[in-house]
Amino acid sequence: MAQVPAGKCGFCNNAVAALFCEDCHQILCVECRQNVHDKVPSFQSHKVANIQKEGNRVFRPQPVCETHKNQFLYYCSKCECLTCAECMTGNHNEHKTEKIKTIADTCRQTVIHYMETIETKVELVKKKLETIDTEHSVQIKSDCESYVSKVTITSGELHEIIDRFKQIHMTTACDFKDIENQNLLNKRVFFQRRHDESADSLLKFENLLQETNDCIFLTDFKALQTDFKINDEETDDPLACPRQLAIFHPSSFGRSVIEEIDEKFQMRQVMKKVK
Repeated sequence: MAQVPAGKCGFCNNAVAALFCEDCHQILCVECRQNVHDKVPSFQSHKVANIQKEGNRVFRPQPVCETHKNQFLYYCSKCECLTCAECMTGNHNEHKTEKIKTIADTCRQTVIHYMETIETKVELVKKKLETIDTEHSVQIKSDCESYVSKVTITSGELHEIIDRFKQIHMTTACDFKDIENQNLLNKRVFFQRRHDESADSLLKFENLLQETNDCIFLTDFKALQTDFKINDEETDDPLACPRQLAIFHPSSFGRSVIEEIDEKFQMRQVMKKVK
């Protein structure tokens, strides 16, 4: 509670006031209360409050009747309002009245009941806040972590299935390439040898034509003619085109992947139901 600035005692006007008389509306020191205020018989029933303990509440002015500017003396049960002496002979004449303290005490009990109800609500709300900060927060975190973990695992399994089918088709293409390149290399070696043999034979005949000695020409011609006939009798192998790699069908690939995914996850659902 905020500290209330101290003032001078209204009785001795010297010492620092520590008390406030709510009936006199006067601040006073401890000594003046004991030696002056409480010595007056009519003042002994006054309510005196500690200024620092009660704070600004003690300085609130005593409410008075707005119509007659008089102090309130009664409580009108019919109109449910405070009344002064003049009110009782005016607008509230013949109304049922009670002592203000009696009504105030009853209302204080109601306030206590209200406070108990509010305190109960405060405790309930406090527990709800604790639940939000602990159980619910942990649950949300746990649920999200579990969800993300399952998404990650399932995504990984799907990727594994796709990667396996991808690897199968990539291996098929790679093997085809290796085999066909080897066949192509063998054909190149074969036709390179035939090319070299034919070119060598052509060169020999070109040189033969340069020979002017008829005897030597005829002797060499006979030998070359035999080799020519042998080579000419060999059947040239036709150059076959490479085999074509089977066409890749995306729909077939996708269907294979989907079928395995469906089989895998249907089995998982069956296992869960069994558990």
